[in-house]
Amino acid sequence: MKFAATILPVVALAGAAVADVVLPGPGTTYIKGVTYNGSGCPISPPSATVSLADDYSAFTVSFQQFIVQTGPGIARTENRKNCQLSVGIHIPGGWQLSIASTDFRGWSQLDPKVTGLITTQYYFQGDGKTVGTTARVAAGTVDSYQLHEEIAFTSMSWSACGEDSNVQINTSIFADNSKAPTQSGLLTTDSIDGKVTQIYGFQWQRCPGSK
Repeated sequence: MKFAATILPVVALAGAAVADVVLPGPGTTYIKGVTYNGSGCPISPPSATVSLADDYSAFTVSFQQFIVQTGPGIARTENRKNCQLSVGIHIPGGWQLSIASTDFRGWSQLDPKVTGLITTQYYFQGDGKTVGTTARVAAGTVDSYQLHEEIAFTSMSWSACGEDSNVQINTSIFADNSKAPTQSGLLTTDSIDGKVTQIYGFQWQRCPGSK
């Protein structure tokens, strides 16, 4: 199933040896399963979907109910939402996988002193490293937004070599009016396709000793 989102190219963050690695062959990688839960992605009715790019360069998560708002008369529980996502990925023999970048797209309606904050943490099961990114929506933004964050190669969490793996992702969205409690803000679904969309750009590399 395809979604109306642009898959951005992965920017290599290491030397030429990494940048020149080709992607796995057609039909060798696929999403095995997806589970999720959280205030921003309730299970029922289904509120999140995942699709893999045809060239295996990224996967896209589309959220239907990831909405936060703040302001007078709005409960504090509405200004921050999160989603815990587990994505099972089939990884072909001789390869391992990491996440090199994150992109978050949606719609904001923020008063002049209200800001938006989007944080993501992820790790591959079996790897002890948790990686985080933080992106901000500027105060006063009334427009669609697309925020791009790169992850340094030395900071990446990697799947095991040639084994199916689950990547665990926890995303939080926060509308902050602490500098002006009488002002309001909303971070909501994209005005074009009706979804909050997050794109995870992959970094592939050959396992040591593989050809």
